[in-house]
Amino acid sequence: MVKLPHMLSAAVLVLLLLGIGSVTAASDPGDEGIVARVNGVAITKGDVRIHVEMYERAHPGLPPGKAREARARAALQTLIANVLQEQVAREMGISVSDEEVEAAVKERQGKTDDASFAAMLAFTGGNPVKLRYDIRKGQLEMKVRKRLMEAVLVTQSDLKAQFEQEKYTLFPEQVKARQIIVLTPDLADRLYRQLKEGADFAKLAESTSTDLSRTKGGDLGWVTPGIHYAPWDDVVFKLKPGEISQPFRSVHGYHIVLVEEHRTAGWGRLEDKRELLDELIRAMRSNTEYNRRIEEARKRATIWIADRIDLDSPVASPSTSR
Repeated sequence: MVKLPHMLSAAVLVLLLLGIGSVTAASDPGDEGIVARVNGVAITKGDVRIHVEMYERAHPGLPPGKAREARARAALQTLIANVLQEQVAREMGISVSDEEVEAAVKERQGKTDDASFAAMLAFTGGNPVKLRYDIRKGQLEMKVRKRLMEAVLVTQSDLKAQFEQEKYTLFPEQVKARQIIVLTPDLADRLYRQLKEGADFAKLAESTSTDLSRTKGGDLGWVTPGIHYAPWDDVVFKLKPGEISQPFRSVHGYHIVLVEEHRTAGWGRLEDKRELLDELIRAMRSNTEYNRRIEEARKRATIWIADRIDLDSPVASPSTSR
C-alpha cells in the first residue's frame, strides 16, 4: 500500500477531461505504460514525462539519474492531485464545455496560424492537447473556487476581526509632502536657507527643482515607505508636519522635503476597505474548504503508484496496489 504525501498543484487527467488517452502521444519507449491509477483513472509515463520535460526546459542544467526520478515523483503527485480536483468538481456538478476550451484556445492563439502556434507550444515542451488540458483544468478550478466563495457567509464581526488583522497593511504610514531636487550641494544649501527664512516652497520648487513634481509646486501627494531611494524614508518619515528636511543626497541629486501631513499606520476605516476585506475572507475560507474537499477525496480514493518511474527506461510492471 502506497500512502501519498499531501501535495496539490498543476497538470494531467486528460482521460477524464478530454476523453482521450493522455496529454501527450508516446514519444519514448514505454510512455504508454501506466505509472498510477486514481479511482480507475490512469496516469501514464508519457503524462509524467511531458511535465518533467517542460520543467527542465525552464530550468536547464538539472542533473539526471535519481534527481530526475525525484522530479518525476513530484510531477506524479501533481497529476494525482489534478485527478482528485476534477473529481471534486464533478461531485459539485461543475464542468467545462469543449466550446469554452476552444474559445480560450482561440483567444490565446490570436492571429497566429495553426502551424506557428503549434511550433511555439513545442518550443516550451507542450502541445495542443496539453494546452487544452491546462485551459480546462484552470477554468474548472476557477469555477469551483467561485462556487465555494459565493457560499461563504461573511458577518460584520468577521469584517471587524479581519480589519484589525489587516489595517496596518491596508493603511500603511504615509506623509503628504513636497520636494525640491537639485544637482549641486551649494544650490541645495542656498535654497534651504531661503526656505528657513520664509520663502515659498511651492514657488522655489517650480523655479529650481529638476523633479517632475516641479509643475505642481513639488507636490508628491501621499507617499508610503519604499517608494523612493534611500535615504528618503529614513529622513522624511522622521519629520513632523510643517518641518523641512536639511538637504540630503540620493541617486537623483540633492533633496529638500517639506512634510505637510502625517498619517500613522492603520489610519483608515473599515468602511473604506469593506469590499476588499469581504473578498479576502471569502477567498481564505473557500480555499480552506477546497483543500478540505480534495483531502477528503484523497482519503476515499483508491490509488495505486508504480514502484519506479524511470523516464530513461520503460516503466516497470505494477507491483503495488491500494
